[in-house]
Amino acid sequence: MDSININIAGDLFLGRRIESIAKKNPESLVDNKIFNLFANSDLNIVNLESPLTDAGNDYETLKTGPHLKSSPETIKALNLLDINLVTLANNHIYDYGNRGLADTLELCEKNNISTVGAGFTLSDASKIFLKKIGPTTIAIVNIAENEWSNASEARGGANPMNLIANTRSINEAKKLADIVIVIIHGGHEWYYLPSPRMVEQYRFYAEQGASVIVGHHSHYISGYEIFNQVPIFYGLGNFLFDSTTKLDGWYEGLLLSLCISNQKELSWKLLPHKQCKDNLKVELLEAGEKSRIENELEKLNLIIANPEKLKENFNSFVEKQVNAVLSTFSTSYFLKYKYFRSIIRNSGMERFFLRKEQLKSIMNYSRCEAHRDITFEVILNYLKRK
Repeated sequence: MDSININIAGDLFLGRRIESIAKKNPESLVDNKIFNLFANSDLNIVNLESPLTDAGNDYETLKTGPHLKSSPETIKALNLLDINLVTLANNHIYDYGNRGLADTLELCEKNNISTVGAGFTLSDASKIFLKKIGPTTIAIVNIAENEWSNASEARGGANPMNLIANTRSINEAKKLADIVIVIIHGGHEWYYLPSPRMVEQYRFYAEQGASVIVGHHSHYISGYEIFNQVPIFYGLGNFLFDSTTKLDGWYEGLLLSLCISNQKELSWKLLPHKQCKDNLKVELLEAGEKSRIENELEKLNLIIANPEKLKENFNSFVEKQVNAVLSTFSTSYFLKYKYFRSIIRNSGMERFFLRKEQLKSIMNYSRCEAHRDITFEVILNYLKRK
């Protein structure tokens, strides 16, 4: 074996319009170039962004945002693509609780597809995936930012982002494997760049022993950098994820193709692709379209390399979120209907429903670690009772 080839793709959701195709005609979901690329690889990895389950609405968990699932029959698409490993540490894998997670894990096992990043206990969710290919051992550490699907001491779900626990996992993986791949589901949706906090944290993971770091979740592609000889890819975007949005970023993605030599040296290629805008399939970009994405990536890379520019861009993004965030803490929430609240927010009247004393308390409860420990438990227990 001259080298090891590993493909890592972004977010995959086999629901909505894709579901019927995945069940009946999965071969039409990818072009021949991607099919051949996967067929000739030693390990193919994709982020499975929902449980594969027939669980009904009664199994929906407490959360904000949509509950995603796709039919167990859509496993045919994973088989056709020769997916060997699905990462499950994401914000939708526990949308249907233990039932949805159990169905997914059982189905993957029956189809010889390995899983990482989720389990029925926190210990199971945080397990390191190990695979020996030829003379080289590969470790995968898969984590997700903290949302509704994450595991805890009390329940199962996705492996949560926790700086201490994640560092221990990376250190342990480094002892067990030659190459450590850290795959993180996190970032800011509809945004092309990492936040300054993400850059600092991902670089820290690189310092702890990661060989390569890969991110997804924002549904947009992002830039990358080499830090201490460790490549960090901040966002692969969507691999295959249907939507009605008209925003072009949703329909562009990156496929990361890694090559590991017998000397354990790492090289890589980023392959731009498009999906679902004009037809429901993933297609590698060629010529002008490919060059356009590569040029955009270079611009993003320059921003990531410049702390001032990175902060400036993030501040601009934050400004666009002001009304949405403040409205969450507004007393306008006494209005039951979202329509009325949106009128208040969009008309600029939100300031009449905001109380600085209240916001000061909210900030302290969320910022201070000791306060946050209590606040999280109080609010979660209250929501469960309601």
